[in-house]
Amino acid sequence: MKILYVTDCALPSNGCWFYRNYLPAKWLRKKGHFVKWLALGSEIPDEWMNFPDTVVFSRTYPRDPLPFMRKYKKLGKRVIYEVDDVLWKVNSDNPSAGIATDWVHQYKTMMQEADAITTTTPYLAEELKKFSGNKNVFVCPNAIDYEMFHTRPNDKKELIIGYSGAASHWRDLNIITDALKEIKKKHEFTFVLQGMCGCPLEAELYGYQRILLQQLEPERKEYLETALKWFKEAKELQPVHVPFYPPELFPSVLRGTDIDIGLIPLSETEFDKSKSCLKFYEYASVGTVSVASDVAPYNKEVTYRAKNNTKDWVKKIEKLIVDVPFREKLLAEQQAWVKENRNFKHIVQQWERALDPK
Repeated sequence: MKILYVTDCALPSNGCWFYRNYLPAKWLRKKGHFVKWLALGSEIPDEWMNFPDTVVFSRTYPRDPLPFMRKYKKLGKRVIYEVDDVLWKVNSDNPSAGIATDWVHQYKTMMQEADAITTTTPYLAEELKKFSGNKNVFVCPNAIDYEMFHTRPNDKKELIIGYSGAASHWRDLNIITDALKEIKKKHEFTFVLQGMCGCPLEAELYGYQRILLQQLEPERKEYLETALKWFKEAKELQPVHVPFYPPELFPSVLRGTDIDIGLIPLSETEFDKSKSCLKFYEYASVGTVSVASDVAPYNKEVTYRAKNNTKDWVKKIEKLIVDVPFREKLLAEQQAWVKENRNFKHIVQQWERALDPK
């Protein structure tokens, strides 16, 4: 196959692009397919129109992509729309909340006009079918590239409990803050927070305070207040912050945090139900044991879970702290499941079937 990925900018730098474009492209090349990239501009030269058998568009674009999608279809190219979230149900405290209303015509029309849609889970596939009317939806699960993700050093004396995530998860962090403070009264550990923002945590949250004080971005008010609430409550944990890096560097960054116990708190919203268990895969790939909220999607793949209340989070985390043999056994089970079921070496075959122009 000759595959063209159409990106929204020249240098994409988000997790959606990394897992849903970059890694599939890498592994499709390994299977012998030809892959090229194009940042969408005001026009597409003929050579880029004629090259592909299959064209992949993703999520949303600052420039209207529909004319280009239609041109490719007229030329007989297979047009794919890739989406990994239920975009019309984005949480109100998500920094991308505006996508649910401001971009609805674009992504809904792209879903309707594409020859097929690719996505992450069976649940999200059904949601996409209902919203778009497009029956050709292929599930290509998020997966781990074991050439990039390697086992952490695990060579320090202190216990590290941590969380790795994007800026949309301040609400989720609030779920576990009280539990961590309770555990801190009895057990020594370092709390590592990886991600959330690209600059030092204190500087980021100071900026949030200024925006709220001056009422500069009323549409982000709930998001900013949620982040500041967490920051205030979590100060006594003295979190060690590791900021965002470009997504291609993320595997080595996560490995370097050397987290022993990885936390996956998640709210039970319609938007969150449509996520995949990606944090679980990432933690397992570097040798970090996971405890996740007992909600979808994690209640389908993660066997060690906590109900979203302080008491149960304390119980489940403390078990992992005091019972080291249990923690090691659980980690081995989690690693084995992820390597068997979410390894890009195997998942690439599902991408081949979805993108095949025949």
